[in-house]
Amino acid sequence: MPQFLLPRKGRFGLIDHEKMFCADLRTGPDIFDVRGIDRSAGALVIVRPDQYVSQVLPLDAHAELAEFFAGIMLPAK
Repeated sequence: MPQFLLPRKGRFGLIDHEKMFCADLRTGPDIFDVRGIDRSAGALVIVRPDQYVSQVLPLDAHAELAEFFAGIMLPAK
């Protein structure tokens, strides 16, 4: 995994490997194919607190990401 996907947390700067996921090609469908994700380019996945996948975007989809959150976020006071 790239370093930017492995942030260090807490007092000791540990990496939480439990937050890293990958496709299980042995027992299920290939999630990259199901979601139309280019393996070499990667993707940004927005997941709600209830684990529902709200949006899957290319890493360079800045405008789409801003538009997604504009629809649910309140302006700063």
